[in-house]
Amino acid sequence: MSEFVPTPNPERPDDPFLLRGRVALVVGAGDPVGRASAVALAQTGADVAVASLRAGTQEVVRVNSVANEIWSLGRNNVAITLDATDGNSVDAAIARASSELGRLDILVNAADLPVAAPIDELSPSDWQAILAANLLGPAMLASAAARVMRVNGYGRIINVVSVLAARGVANTSAYAAAHAGVLALTRSLSQEWARAGITVNALQVGIYEGQHGFGDDPDAVAQVARMLPAKELVKPEDVGAAVVGLAADSGFITGETIAVDGAATARV
Repeated sequence: MSEFVPTPNPERPDDPFLLRGRVALVVGAGDPVGRASAVALAQTGADVAVASLRAGTQEVVRVNSVANEIWSLGRNNVAITLDATDGNSVDAAIARASSELGRLDILVNAADLPVAAPIDELSPSDWQAILAANLLGPAMLASAAARVMRVNGYGRIINVVSVLAARGVANTSAYAAAHAGVLALTRSLSQEWARAGITVNALQVGIYEGQHGFGDDPDAVAQVARMLPAKELVKPEDVGAAVVGLAADSGFITGETIAVDGAATARV
């Protein structure tokens, strides 16, 4: 698929940056889709805060690497270590992003903790961990971000969910249920915040290249790709382009779920 090329701003055709002056926070920036989203936003003019989903050393290193990419594009940025399942950590991350970059206009919830296991192998603590990372985290982040966005009467919240939210398959019960919850959250919040100038949408993403647990096994990738209409996995950069589109929308696309899956859900 083609590389994303920024679209000129219709109000300033000489300026290729749709999002100049906007500030975004991308959570889960250490994963491929989060990284692609952060870079795409920076390429189109936004200043970008990038945050980890968890406080692990490897993820923090990856997030800092993404921050360096954003810096190389000439955009202001900040790297934040975040535990998305802890309310105090979430509030601190939102406060730091908006304070250091001046405001907060865009939140991308790209949190992803994929788990594949039969339901009878999942303990209550397993369920709690999966739901906390994939559902509770995005909910708390959206709530905290909206408190800041309401001050300016403007906000774009984009929740990245797995295609399994709509097409659950065997051995993904907890993971699929959590992401289905984010779709319901998206629809509810879009109505709750419509008059505040905040849109809330979801990108339903198919299995993507480099996805931990699903897209990082070459044999599994080849097998899955053969079953997909596009005959290949989603590229993270394709998700980044869709994130930019929703971030730059005028405000009347809200409560929607847009599939970025190469027609996978349209086929089954």
